[in-house]
Amino acid sequence: MFDLKELECKILTKKPIDFDERWTKWIEEVHNVPNHIEIDHIEEEGFGKKVFFYYDSVVDTKIFAIAYIRNDVFDKPVIAYYHGHMGYIEHEWQVWHCMNLVAAGYNVVAIDMRFQGTRVEDKNEYRYKDFPSACYNIDDLETCYNKRLDQDALKIIDIISDNQIFPGLSKNGIVVAGPSQGGGLSMMVAAMSSYPILCSLSDLPSDCAIKDRILNRFGKYGVIKDFIEKHPELEQVVLNNQDYFDVVNMSDKIKCPIITSIGTIDDVCPPKYFYQAYKKIKSYKELYPYEGYKHGGFEELHLPKKIEFLEKIINKGN
Repeated sequence: MFDLKELECKILTKKPIDFDERWTKWIEEVHNVPNHIEIDHIEEEGFGKKVFFYYDSVVDTKIFAIAYIRNDVFDKPVIAYYHGHMGYIEHEWQVWHCMNLVAAGYNVVAIDMRFQGTRVEDKNEYRYKDFPSACYNIDDLETCYNKRLDQDALKIIDIISDNQIFPGLSKNGIVVAGPSQGGGLSMMVAAMSSYPILCSLSDLPSDCAIKDRILNRFGKYGVIKDFIEKHPELEQVVLNNQDYFDVVNMSDKIKCPIITSIGTIDDVCPPKYFYQAYKKIKSYKELYPYEGYKHGGFEELHLPKKIEFLEKIINKGN
């Protein structure tokens, strides 16, 4: 039996003095963007329909999304789904995740991420484009990639909960979900959202102990180590900026129930880093460690637990 005490470790994450002040302003930036969508097309499906659309997000960007709407649309919560790093919502693996939730009776709204092989329309200028997107404007807190990624994830909650856009879709609540990058984003949104989040289904959460992940080259953050080696004069600024987007610094604001999962030997999003965020969650929480698994591979094993958890939360609310 795996002992969670094995995940105890020290990390470099520090909470900036102006963390709450900054995020209050950044969240307001999201809400100040008018709620607006453009429907690309609609496809009829056996369960109902898929609505392909763009929504307006911060800095004049249009984020691509797909809403899976069941015919029996209003009997359960809607789930905001965030994909893993360098995925995209039309990839078969992301469709698998979404369709399993649809099959369980839920409506799902999945969004694409900027510069991750998607249809997102972001025409803004970025520095350091000779590196992957994680490094775009990385030395500028106000325009860096991670900030905009978090804001895009939060903005879809405004869209889903707007009765003028999707009438009645959120009347039974909103759930946030996703694996890896999406797991980190679902935790960030659960903490930031002005609209009450019913619960979070966060698998293999990323974006924890980011400075440690950079310096040890874990997962997508290894490229930032490459960036620092090319721009050593920016090292301290780059590392300190990461604390504003670290789930460890946001997780104590999560108020909803949350179910999470880890692979005990994950070398992409090391579970010991996530555990430092998990410990700070004050709401009801469950963590399922899958022994001997790395970054995934246990999805079919864990899916029933997520559905059972969600049903328990719904029934408790009723």
